[in-house]
Amino acid sequence: MGYDPEARYRSKSGMNWTGYMVHISETCDEDNVHLITHVHTTPADVHEAMCTESIHKALVDKGLSPREHLVDSAYVSAELLVSSQVHYGIDLVGPGRVNVTWQTKVEGGYTGEQFMIDWEQRVAHCPQGIASAYWRDHTNAEENPYHLVYFPKATCLACQARELCTRAKQQPRRLYLHPQPEYEALHAARQRLNSEEGKRLYAKRCGVEGSLSQGVRSFGVRRTRYRKLAKTHLQQVVSAVAINLDRIAAWLTNRPLAATRTSRFAALAA
Repeated sequence: MGYDPEARYRSKSGMNWTGYMVHISETCDEDNVHLITHVHTTPADVHEAMCTESIHKALVDKGLSPREHLVDSAYVSAELLVSSQVHYGIDLVGPGRVNVTWQTKVEGGYTGEQFMIDWEQRVAHCPQGIASAYWRDHTNAEENPYHLVYFPKATCLACQARELCTRAKQQPRRLYLHPQPEYEALHAARQRLNSEEGKRLYAKRCGVEGSLSQGVRSFGVRRTRYRKLAKTHLQQVVSAVAINLDRIAAWLTNRPLAATRTSRFAALAA
């Protein structure tokens, strides 16, 4: 059961009743026991994306960094997809946040992914083939760079497909673009999880829900026995150790995994 440098991990967060969030990372390779490798504890108002880099750094410092890290969309951003690979050598696997723009909810709507981007010439082409007029570089409040692309106003106002592209009354369509590495990484992440191979890979993440259930039902991680973050974190680390000991015992004695519980309502339907 030694550490495999080609290991694959999965992560999930859960909140207890006193306002703290626990993020657990565990191995999920099929041919080995699934052990919790890291516990990260934060106040409940800290977003998951703020924890991804800290979790990766801790895993690297412990010599336990995985080859692939399967996470839900809350842990993913375009910047993290790139920095996880560049700084830690970890392939962050997750769907990214859902595009909630109105164009995705209208049949035939022109989403940002449908625009062709020429990064060398700094020009974007809309689905109607119209080239952008301006390309400006900006930074947001967190000092992250982005590109703002404007299309020609007269052409955009006269376009027959305008209703599928923008709801602005008098302004042309604008695009907000991540820098090229982040843009391409986010596009590739979404494309991968839309493929059959990507779906099979990401399906391995679902087992982490069982780890949270085991922690809640058997080891009381939903409740904090102590005050303050440090003691809460210690309790959750001890709980993770107890879970690992139980899993090692089950592995050595060939005790099978419990079957997924079927609700009474689902049983009636069957």
